[in-house]
Amino acid sequence: MATHRIPILGWQTKPDGTGEAFFEPYSIKATNDQWDHMVLILNDSGTRIGVYGVFDIPQNYVGTANLIIVWTATAIAGDVEYDFDYRAVGGNDTESLDQSGTQETVNSNDTAPSAVNERMELSIALTDGNFAAGDTVEFLFVRDGTDAGDTMAASAIVFGLLFEYSDA
Repeated sequence: MATHRIPILGWQTKPDGTGEAFFEPYSIKATNDQWDHMVLILNDSGTRIGVYGVFDIPQNYVGTANLIIVWTATAIAGDVEYDFDYRAVGGNDTESLDQSGTQETVNSNDTAPSAVNERMELSIALTDGNFAAGDTVEFLFVRDGTDAGDTMAASAIVFGLLFEYSDA
């Protein structure tokens, strides 16, 4: 059995309509301006902001599902609260991709890095039985600034959102 991680932010990822969640070059927030790739910015807005997306569960999926958030910040104090709402849809001509509501909502918070721009990694357990090989997963990933646990007075800078799982 091996553990795998697949990136789930991609061309189908769309920021919500608030204007507080968006993609920008990392060089805008970084001090060295060396690395100019895109990162997801989740501002400190005091509201619930995020991105919508979709990904497929790999054919070798067996279980041990986790959401991995790779992030950083320019702040070195406070906590950030993340939520992940999703629905897994499976089968061939059996389930609608146009459903209301979520199958599961999970959340967790993480403490700001101890130094500006240090790499942070947060793992959130997902319910293994909600997924099957080949499923399509529709999701909303947010920074929940309405949660009392979100006290970081800076943008969260997300480098990666990964689906972690085990195979047989």
